Amino acid sequence: MTILSWIILGIFYAYGFFLLKITFVARKNKDKGAFINNLANSITLLFSLSINTILLNCFNVTTLHFIIFPFDIFIIIFIIVFFLTFYLLIKREKKKSLKSLKEKQSPLNFSNQEFPLKYDIYRKLSHLVVLGIIFFYFTLGSIIKNFFIYFLQNFPPIFSKLFFTLYNLEENKMIFTQYLVVFLVGISLIGLLTADFVRILKPQLFPLKPVNRILKEKEKYFRLGPHISMSIGCFSIIIIYGIFQPIGPLIICTSMTISIFGDISSNLIGRRFGKKKIRNSNKTYIGLTAGIASGYFSGIICLLLLQGSIHISVLYIFIIPLIGSLLLGLIDYLDLEIDDNLTYNLFLSSVLFIISLFFL
Repeated sequence: MTILSWIILGIFYAYGFFLLKITFVARKNKDKGAFINNLANSITLLFSLSINTILLNCFNVTTLHFIIFPFDIFIIIFIIVFFLTFYLLIKREKKKSLKSLKEKQSPLNFSNQEFPLKYDIYRKLSHLVVLGIIFFYFTLGSIIKNFFIYFLQNFPPIFSKLFFTLYNLEENKMIFTQYLVVFLVGISLIGLLTADFVRILKPQLFPLKPVNRILKEKEKYFRLGPHISMSIGCFSIIIIYGIFQPIGPLIICTSMTISIFGDISSNLIGRRFGKKKIRNSNKTYIGLTAGIASGYFSGIICLLLLQGSIHISVLYIFIIPLIGSLLLGLIDYLDLEIDDNLTYNLFLSSVLFIISLFFL
């Protein structure tokens, strides 16, 4: 790994340790649910970074690195631009906050209202953005790589040689897309974590207050938002399993597909048609069944679509989604305090990866 790669890795570690600080802020404020959820997220992020570092630098299980040029430069540029922009937004929000105090305006408060169904739909549909990772792994990634190479060939050799890593990756498109996905999900995680830190520690300066409307009551204070759990879950499985080509990307895409469609169906169908509750939770048996069924069929469709890129047996196409959807149902039934956006991706990918070692 280059010095710049180590610096970027250190930045992610810094975010992981700052997550621990947020975790103990929740504990100090006696928010048990937020403490458990935040602790699980911080441990997951720090653990995945450590496993990635060990696998790549100690055991040399692959020729991949954590990140390479030019993506390392792009991450640094993003961090600089993002922090400058976000700082200006905070300054603007501070002025608005002072003005509101002078005019004795009270902030919006949804504490006594039932969480609206339309906001639940917004939350679940936003998860579909994660499906873009599949397209970057198996479709858009190779297009972007070819564009890079074609674009650089029009420059003098003294310039294009700086991007020698892109040329060296020309034979294996999955290696290039692994770096591309780590870059895209990584910068998203940095941006989302930074915003959520401000929302929790300095809520009056949070410049994205409309986002609070899609947060449930327990998520509005010291608990990390569900989008953070989703980002950490995705980022963690990408840096742990994505380095194992091609099985890693296949499992990542399949588990994400099962998780997203299973979660959406379980929540929305259960809320709309469910009547019999699971224990004392808001979840219903109809929602649980719908989530398992939707996860299973979406997993099959995902593998069928990816069959053109990777040779997959018919048995694998039907068995892996079945195991994944049943595991999703089990997690849904247990109704853990930890955000299921984290547990779905993490547990499904881990179990399916181990099982796939015997199938592929």
